[in-house]
Amino acid sequence: QTSLIIERRDHIGGNCYDYIDEETGILVSKYGAHLFHTYYERVWEYIQQFSEWTPYEHKVVALIHGKHVPVPVNIDTVNALFDANVKDSKEMDAWLDKEQEKYPNGPTNSEEMAMSRVGKRLYELIFHPYTIKQWDKEPRDLGPEVTARIPVRNNHDGRYFADPHQALPSKGYTAIFQKMVMTNPLITMKLNTDYFDVQDKLKCGKLYYTGPIDRYFADMGLAKLEYRSLDFERRVVKDTNHFQPMGVVNHPNATLNYTRIVEYKHFLDQKSPHTILFLEHSKDNGEPYYPVPNPENKALFEKYKSMAQKETDVTFVGRLANYKYFNMDQTIENALQLFDDDVSTLDVIVWHKSCKEDLSWISSWQGGNLPVNRTFIYTNCHDKEFQLPSNAELHKVTGTSSTPAWQHHLARSKEIQFASQNMFVGCNLPMLEAKDSYAAIQRQSIFVDYATLPFKDCKSSKCSRSMSPGSASESFYVSQEGIKRFMGGISLASKKHAPPTLGKSSSTSEK
Repeated sequence: QTSLIIERRDHIGGNCYDYIDEETGILVSKYGAHLFHTYYERVWEYIQQFSEWTPYEHKVVALIHGKHVPVPVNIDTVNALFDANVKDSKEMDAWLDKEQEKYPNGPTNSEEMAMSRVGKRLYELIFHPYTIKQWDKEPRDLGPEVTARIPVRNNHDGRYFADPHQALPSKGYTAIFQKMVMTNPLITMKLNTDYFDVQDKLKCGKLYYTGPIDRYFADMGLAKLEYRSLDFERRVVKDTNHFQPMGVVNHPNATLNYTRIVEYKHFLDQKSPHTILFLEHSKDNGEPYYPVPNPENKALFEKYKSMAQKETDVTFVGRLANYKYFNMDQTIENALQLFDDDVSTLDVIVWHKSCKEDLSWISSWQGGNLPVNRTFIYTNCHDKEFQLPSNAELHKVTGTSSTPAWQHHLARSKEIQFASQNMFVGCNLPMLEAKDSYAAIQRQSIFVDYATLPFKDCKSSKCSRSMSPGSASESFYVSQEGIKRFMGGISLASKKHAPPTLGKSSSTSEK
């Protein structure tokens, strides 16, 4: 399938975009430092195809009272700030236990979370002033997840992350997207284009929306969600090897109007006679970077989420669309999982027209190697009892028997989230007019006829071939090759659960 990427900015790569600073020759990131780390083996294996990677274990220090101390808090942090003379993990655990505040019902906000982990003294030196500068809110007014993301160590480990895979792309992040996107003939990229300016001109089978969810539903009358943004103040320091001891130095001091300084020359061991710094200033207005996780915004997002779940053929992906902080590896893992769900699962929609069809094949298909997600059965048989799998939904309908299942199913667009792939099953399936079939076809649908021995009313040539007695799972007439193409090459090798190959007399009806 082909894909169209619509990007409002003038470059690819989103917030990962990096470039060579002309004045210094140093590779820098336009939207803040990005340090890749993951424990997802699948993600690590996936990204190898787009870049060579240079091992890099990120370390951060905070400048407090003229001392550069490790963040996350560890033994060296405590000894430097309090002359505690902690020697090992056992002593560190004891020190923390004395400092930590206890909350019988658990921490309910960021202040309580930080106090429960490091105690009041470290909270006041590091967490409290930094959080106010970053979020312009007291920590007690933010959800506990804000300060929960920062680990606390009981040893000398000064690494910011503990993931088994930590590295930087050897040629930068932009090069990854150039290889991923620009060299693929099935992908078209449109830069300097706002989706909302062109959405009425697009006809797509599936939309993956990565922008702010409140903008997508801007005409629904709800308030806007709150985001924090950043300004990056660029400074070049001439004839200097390094300005600071680490690539990132946090500045929790409340008298400074920036949160941290990033010196990119530390990354990838770059060479230049000069160095370049970016001072980060947090603000309310500008590009939306961080969702603000307080109770009001969480409640408002649930309203947007409820509307999103009713959208047809739209998946809301990423930090802004889900109003949630994601690391890079979490974003990739999420995207890979969505891909699996979209190409490897389908819904089966059955029209149980005459009350005589044998539906026992449904259980074998759902337990087989054709990845059926859900089965919807529409029937006129109001008095018949059905024994169906747990994820099969039975809907007793009224009206004439000539109304096909796909019409009943599509009429429920406000109730259910349609799958990206649907198999409509019935006998004497009518040819669809363009105006009727457009919605179904846009959802990648296949239409197949079936026949079973107990069913004597089907006179269509599509299902006229009789079957000898045998497994009910073999009573489903459809070409394996047709389903393989439909499902993107999924193997149907198992004879037990796969439909039989019927050669030239295949009863597949594909539209």
